[in-house]
Amino acid sequence: MPRTRTKVLSLILSLLVIFAIAGCKKPGPARLMVQVEGELFSDALLWIDGKQAGKLTKTVIKTDGQLFIDDKYTVTLPPDHKDIPSEDQCTGTLDSLEMKPGKYVILLQTEEGKSLQINAELVSGLNAISYDSGQQVLKLNNAKMKAVPGTTVTLP
Repeated sequence: MPRTRTKVLSLILSLLVIFAIAGCKKPGPARLMVQVEGELFSDALLWIDGKQAGKLTKTVIKTDGQLFIDDKYTVTLPPDHKDIPSEDQCTGTLDSLEMKPGKYVILLQTEEGKSLQINAELVSGLNAISYDSGQQVLKLNNAKMKAVPGTTVTLP
């Protein structure tokens, strides 16, 4: 009987140690990446919980291959380059802010005062927000919804 009791106690202690170690592991950081397709919000300020967190980098590729970054001419792509669009292409990107996982109020705001507020829960790992200003569609990871400028949207 004492041997059985010792084995049971050893098993319980082992499980407690495993659960204690696994339960103490902190979640990794949330990384936020923002991508905007189209002119609107392509150079927007990014606010998180009421604090400015950055500004999107605006990139324009013209049909003649000229590349502009933040409205400054950078380079002309060679003719027939695969990235030369059939019509002028404008995007905005903010790559990888790191923060704690949790719920945030994310605001895209243009210098002209147009805005889009996003209530979202960011999880550990990469959280990719993309907005297509032509379609007015917002995506966060696997969630997708209509998002009209001047409104607030809540993503899961």
